[in-house]
Amino acid sequence: MTYEFSAVRQDPDFSSFTARPVGAALGATIEGLDLTQPVSDVAARELQQALVHFHVLFIHDLNLTPAQHTAVAKIFGDVQMGGTIPRLEEQPEVKKQEYTNQARVGGDVNMHADDTFKKSPSKCSLLYGVDMPPAGGDTIWINTEAAYAALSKPLQQMLDGLTAVHDLAARFGLNSWGNPDHKMRVTIEEHYPPVEHPVISVHPESGRKSIFVNEMVTTRINGIPEDEGKMLLEFLINHLKKPIFQVRLHWPRTGTLVIWDNRSTQHLILPDFQPQYRCNHRVAIQGDWYPVGPGMALKSVA
Repeated sequence: MTYEFSAVRQDPDFSSFTARPVGAALGATIEGLDLTQPVSDVAARELQQALVHFHVLFIHDLNLTPAQHTAVAKIFGDVQMGGTIPRLEEQPEVKKQEYTNQARVGGDVNMHADDTFKKSPSKCSLLYGVDMPPAGGDTIWINTEAAYAALSKPLQQMLDGLTAVHDLAARFGLNSWGNPDHKMRVTIEEHYPPVEHPVISVHPESGRKSIFVNEMVTTRINGIPEDEGKMLLEFLINHLKKPIFQVRLHWPRTGTLVIWDNRSTQHLILPDFQPQYRCNHRVAIQGDWYPVGPGMALKSVA
């Protein structure tokens, strides 16, 4: 299945709002929908459809309470709880992502999809700008389906049958000098042992294929010699970063909600804003799917 950019593709019309494309590869601004009020069933279905089609949705000029933020999130599934990010006492579904001089940007500086170190990664996330820096701190998303479609047919055919290891401890089981910390690695692996996912994943709703490796936690490709796997993984990571597959947001100071499909995108934060303060509220939707490769039967989490 090929992927078309906005200049040639036919985008859907929606009865509940207007979706205006932002980037050629992905992203749309949603206009005419008041998310401070309960969302109708029709609007909810159309938001779900828009997310799969555009991959990233931008909604500006909001004044969302944490409860309203949570209500919008539940349109897309069950809220993901747990994790290490602090949560709001008055609305525990909402994570508070706060960056100061003392809280530096961590792994988000690497292009990644969320939770691929789990058997069932996150489905999508909704990130709300509470107090954003006046300059810097942009977020970039990439369309991993467009990146796959741009590969040559022989390379696609080879990748379709491969799997890769996603290992959280390989990146975060390190000490402050960047050397392996055995005790830390063992602790991480007790909670999140390495998992295998297909190198090419099929979206459970659209059926489109996407590249499902990332530089944060993908450590090796299985089934081929180590040197070939290392070279191939490096190629795919660099290929994903090509500007043609990207959309970039400079956040307004407050009031913007971004919703992204974790099954077909990757993202990163540019760590160029500190020592300026930045605060987001985030609600993640837990995975209801297992990544499967071409030719495998799609299966949902029971």
